[in-house]
Amino acid sequence: MSQAEWNDIKWGALTRQLAAITDFTISQGLKIEEQNTDSGQNKMTVKGLEPEQLVINYKAGFSVGIDPRGEFDMFKKCMGMQDDFLIAGSPISDSQFELDEIELSNTILSDSGRILAGDLTLRFNTESDTSSKGGKGKKKKKGKTKKKKKGSLTLKPEDIAKAKSMANS
Repeated sequence: MSQAEWNDIKWGALTRQLAAITDFTISQGLKIEEQNTDSGQNKMTVKGLEPEQLVINYKAGFSVGIDPRGEFDMFKKCMGMQDDFLIAGSPISDSQFELDEIELSNTILSDSGRILAGDLTLRFNTESDTSSKGGKGKKKKKGKTKKKKKGSLTLKPEDIAKAKSMANS
């Protein structure tokens, strides 16, 4: 069984690769509206809950069977997609999570400039109505909007051996 799964992408100790989540954060806040009253005092009213936010971090590198730049590019294609986020096979929310942002940081480069390793951070939210991010107001599709993307990029053993030899030189 995988550690986690979203949109047919799996994390954990998988065949020929290790894509284990190293940090997991889920949060949610209150929607609060502040109004000025006639007496000049501020009145705060709780209007509900903000969308849940999910942030996961994991390490990618040829030494663990993952091409960091290829993984980053794969997730760029998944931006805006929604699906259930599963931990140990069970959904963590009644709502689907949409991928909003991906970051590749703490990279290690070869002498030729190839990214050998790095940390990936994925940011999701459960907001499924009209978005105002970036001022575009893009309407998000309701329900599952999966594309047929299968897991992390897998490498052949000879690619991994080549990357390890590049890292050691």
